[in-house]
This record gives sequence, structure tokens and C-alpha cells, in this order.
Amino acid sequence: MLKEMNKIKIGVLAPAEIAFRRFLPALRSSDKFKYNGLAIASADEWSTVVDDQVYASRLERRKAKADKFCTSFGGKTFYSFEDLLMSDEINAIYIPLPPGLHYRWAKLALECGKHVLLEKPFTTNLTNTKELIQLAKKSNLALHENYAFCFHKQVKKIQQILDSGEIGELRQIRVAFGFPYRGAEDFRYSKVLGGGALLDCAGYPVKLASFLLGKTAKIVAASLKSAKGHDVDVFGSATLMNDDHITCQIAFGMDNLYKCELEVWGSEGCIFAPRIFTPPVDMKPTIVIKKQVETVIETPMDDQFIGSVEHFYSCVADVSIRLETFEEIERQGIIIDDIRTLCGKI
Repeated sequence: MLKEMNKIKIGVLAPAEIAFRRFLPALRSSDKFKYNGLAIASADEWSTVVDDQVYASRLERRKAKADKFCTSFGGKTFYSFEDLLMSDEINAIYIPLPPGLHYRWAKLALECGKHVLLEKPFTTNLTNTKELIQLAKKSNLALHENYAFCFHKQVKKIQQILDSGEIGELRQIRVAFGFPYRGAEDFRYSKVLGGGALLDCAGYPVKLASFLLGKTAKIVAASLKSAKGHDVDVFGSATLMNDDHITCQIAFGMDNLYKCELEVWGSEGCIFAPRIFTPPVDMKPTIVIKKQVETVIETPMDDQFIGSVEHFYSCVADVSIRLETFEEIERQGIIIDDIRTLCGKI
């Protein structure tokens, strides 16, 4: 176990629900980090997003959430984001803010000398993503985009099945991720906060498609549509293809029946994973191999956030892993940007 003085001291920017439910329980399982507190935005820091009256109405609720964090996980409350970012008690930051705020606060965190773990999507555009990567390289700091599903044991098992040749040669991949309408007040339906299906739920199948098809995967077709009068895209689809002309068809949406599935079609069989992105910690997700005889594999329970947290530590500790992660983040940004451009949503 790392000595207390050698642990990475991490803080959380805002009392977000995902930080409370998933990130901090996972962090508590690691001996490489020490949670030192979270920040509540000051009025000035929120002024570009909501007006003073809205901020005031939400402040007491945020304070109550912060108290809940302290009771459950310890740490202290910082009453502005900048106070946390400039604190000597913190040398890494987890940012679970709406996507439209990622660039601003990740940039300041890097300028303050902090390693940064960003919730997905990394930023809302490729230019900002590249800028953060260059700043991190220049400052010798780590970045990580929290697509936690990549670190679940079921993804590793699927890769093992593919590598074994059990379903023969790869023919086609299909991935779908979508969920029911969450209501107009959800940040995902706000353009200024970085909403839209492309930036939210599309990132999951894009990330998985890129992983399975390899580094040469590129967008060859795409569609984005709105619904219910929103100024952001609400559902869509795309096709990726690699240099071997193997394709992956993805579908995504946030006004859809819930879907969270992967199908890999091979020359001798198929793999089907019906809960590929969001298995709870206490679930044993199943993988179905369809051949002449159908085989159901029950993968072990796993906390994918722990794997993501451990990868973040590896990015801090190992420069080669850090550089590989920079490449992955930029490749994800390129594909998302290509979909936007192809659909005329520049």
C-alpha cells in the first residue's frame, strides 16, 4: 500500500451524482489516491451559465449535497472552483461537470499544475481537445477521459473471444446505446451546456467501435436528428470502417427505448452482449456466443470505475501510458468531429 504522503491527493469539481454514486466509492477502493474534498461553484463561476437568481435558488441544495459528500467520504468543501484548483491540498482533479464546462475548468486545472480526469465527453469540440492535450504534454500532466466501460471484465472477455478465433473472421459489428427522454431540464438538452446525443450517448458506441476496429477506423456515413423542438441532436446513427473494410454500425439516442448492446458477427458465429456499457457493480453481465449451439457466459461482477481510476493513476505514473491515452482521447474527438461535419452540424 502506498504511504499516505505518496498518494495522489484528488478533489472533485462539483457535488455531481455520478461522483457520489460511482467515482468516490471506486476511489475509496484504491490505495493510490486520497480524496481531499470537493468544490461548489461561486456565483461568478456560474454566471456565464445561469443568472444570479437561479444560482441562489440552487446554492442551498448544492451545500446540502456537499455536506452529504463530507459525511460519506470525508474531505472538505471549497466554496469556489478556483479555490480547489489552486489548493496545495490537491494535485489531481475529477471533473463531472456538464460537457460545455469541461474545457474551461480542465484548462485552468492544468494551468494550476493538476492532473485531470474528465467525465465524457472530453470537450465539446476537437480544437479544445487538442489544446488541452498540448497543454498537458507541455506541463507533464496526465489526462484521462472516463469511458469506464472499457475497463470492465466483460470487455476484456469479449476481446479474448475474438482473439481466440472462436467466431471466425470478423465480418461486422453493431452497437446501440440509447435511453428514454429525460425531460427538457436535463443538461443533455441544453446547447450551452454541451448537450446533444452525439456528445452524450454516441460517445459510447464510437469508443467501442474504435476499440474493436482499431486505429484505422473512420466515419463513412452518419445522421443526426432532433426531436421535441430541442436545439440539440436527440438521436442518430453512423457507420465506421477500418482499412480492412470491416464496418461497425452504431445507433444512439436520448429519446429512445433503452438499448445498451453489442453484436459482433463473425464467419463462424456471433457474440451478443446485452448490457455492454452500464452494468451495475453487483451485476454479472452475460455474453452470448451464437453458433450451432448457443453458449451463455456469465462474466464476474466488476466495478468498471475502479479500472478507470487505476488507469488514471497509470497515466500519472507512466509517461508511455499517458501518451497512448492522449492518442485515444484525440482519436475519439476526431471521430465525433467527423460525424458532426458530415451531418453539417459544425
